[in-house]
Amino acid sequence: MKSELQAHRLRIFVNESDRSEGRAVYEAIIRTAREQGLAGATALRAIEGFGGNGRVHSVKVLHLSEDVPIVVEIIDTPERIAAFLPLVDKLVIEGAMTIEKVHLVTYRRDTAEAGAKELDDDIPLDTEQPEFTASTEAFDNLTDRARDVIEAAKESATSSRRVYTDSVDVLLVLLCESQGIGARSLKNLGIDCKIVERTLRETVSRDENAAKYIDALREKASAEARWLAHKDVGTEHLLLALCQIRPSAASDILMRLGAQPRDVCKELLRILDHEEDWQAWLADHPEM
Repeated sequence: MKSELQAHRLRIFVNESDRSEGRAVYEAIIRTAREQGLAGATALRAIEGFGGNGRVHSVKVLHLSEDVPIVVEIIDTPERIAAFLPLVDKLVIEGAMTIEKVHLVTYRRDTAEAGAKELDDDIPLDTEQPEFTASTEAFDNLTDRARDVIEAAKESATSSRRVYTDSVDVLLVLLCESQGIGARSLKNLGIDCKIVERTLRETVSRDENAAKYIDALREKASAEARWLAHKDVGTEHLLLALCQIRPSAASDILMRLGAQPRDVCKELLRILDHEEDWQAWLADHPEM
């Protein structure tokens, strides 16, 4: 699948030897970008270059320099790049940066086989995997509302004549389930049914058609309920799980609408009065 959008490219030029609180500046920039939920960051090691002082930094065959130029490149929405700049100011003591408007073109495989494989790479859908093994009792602990969401998502897939239920089916049902905490958190971020349906009419690849998607969703949701010390699995836990199973069409839509999956999780924890647990939650969910 091919998608296009207007974005900003931030390039930050530093030296490999530059440090911030004992860590290489380029590493600190990338980790900070990840913590802030930016779409991605790449550090490129140069072969040779010089900066404002005119001194040439170079990598030679017999001498691997530790002070060559490093370029950190980040592409995201103009709003997210602008919000990230004050953090760059705190990290970079000596260097430079550029900001450019770019036309971003992204490609994703859109065959059923490729989609299933991509999903398996991030979240194993084999229920025999120990980290996703959930007891029958955990599935019995679904609230009526959460159970209705899953059943409605399955009915949506059936009515659309698709073999498998996917993340978009679940996302749309969560949004239409107006009384749920999951829907509330999404609406707080400006996401509603009409917006998602409109985005869906654009070219969005619904490619995570693995037969065990719903099982993986319920298992992950059960794990989230346990983490929060909740007895029952509700719509909030389903949404936390949906945000973690990536890549998916639902996460693709959320990001297109300016809501990173981790932003949704953070808003959910805030609504659940677990805002002070955000850093602990992130530490236990490094994939986010």
